[in-house]
Amino acid sequence: MMVCLYARVSTDDQNVKQQMDKLRKFALGNEWVIVSEVSDEESGRLPLMQRKRFMRLLGHLSEYDAVLVYNIDRLTRNWEDEARLEKAFSGKCNLLSMSDSVDLSNASGRLMFRMKMAVGCYMPEDMREKQIVGIERAKKEGKYKGGKAGRSWKI
Repeated sequence: MMVCLYARVSTDDQNVKQQMDKLRKFALGNEWVIVSEVSDEESGRLPLMQRKRFMRLLGHLSEYDAVLVYNIDRLTRNWEDEARLEKAFSGKCNLLSMSDSVDLSNASGRLMFRMKMAVGCYMPEDMREKQIVGIERAKKEGKYKGGKAGRSWKI
């Protein structure tokens, strides 16, 4: 099987090398041929359509039998991207996850993909809602000193 490895980190202090090493070992252990490797260093909140490297990967799906990711949440935590991903991987190229039971070529794999996507999208939204509640409380108590520069809070 001809595969493309995709790894993503979302912060400057993370290293994509660790994920890529694990993906290589997994692919070679399954005797798959690694055709390409794509590394991204962008937030999972950033929609797929705005990630240049991932969009380039999607443009080359016909060259692979599968794209292998370490974990589904490495793709996105944006719910609108879920349908895009399923559609993109509904042809010749399959989406496989090393650490999840995700294989978009069968019903069970698609179910797991959808459940993992739902959980992955829920968690950051839930955390943001809790942060907003905490900020409002801190403002009322006079303890809020403002967020980091460049960050906007939706209240």
